[in-house]
Amino acid sequence: MEHDHDAALEGEQSLAERIVRGAIRAYRLHPFDSVDANVVAETAGIPVDTVQRLFPTWDALLLVTYDRWTQLRGTRRTKPPKCTIDHLRMTLAEDVADPGLVRVLAGVITIAAADTGFAELFRKRFEEYAEQLSTGLQHDVDGGSERLAIPAYQAATQLLAVYEGLQIQMLVRPHIDVLVEFDRAVRTLRKGWREREVPAWDLDEAVLTS
Repeated sequence: MEHDHDAALEGEQSLAERIVRGAIRAYRLHPFDSVDANVVAETAGIPVDTVQRLFPTWDALLLVTYDRWTQLRGTRRTKPPKCTIDHLRMTLAEDVADPGLVRVLAGVITIAAADTGFAELFRKRFEEYAEQLSTGLQHDVDGGSERLAIPAYQAATQLLAVYEGLQIQMLVRPHIDVLVEFDRAVRTLRKGWREREVPAWDLDEAVLTS
């Protein structure tokens, strides 16, 4: 009896994995708003009621798909990144080659900003990514490959704004070379990161003594 239970559980997990792979493929083939349980079922080659049974809510399937897809990032890299900025540039290059994921990332922003049960889970994903960048930048500073005159979390917020902004630009202005623009933006960011911010009282003092 226990063996039958384990086999049934394994079968359910295999079906769930097949559905998630089908969802990824569906989002690669279709616009974000066009993908639903019927499309995923057709892409995965299984009945739609199986999709709905294993994933009773659409947001649940979207969250699992989001997690699985983002975990696949970087798995085919032939060399490790030199630093956090290099890692993010590699990720952006992968986004260019896989725009379906970017459409999903852009689509879940509206869910994360809403007052729904899954909003907090999606917001947590965004916050965790910002924390990863902050940790990475601090590691780069400690290792001597980056210089910051501001806290690492502030630099991470700015870097994430550039990266996510270019993701959107990639979708709506496909003629732009987002990797070139990323390199330009990073040069500007790094210059600002290395300059000590002058307190307001220093500026007042400078005016009085000039």
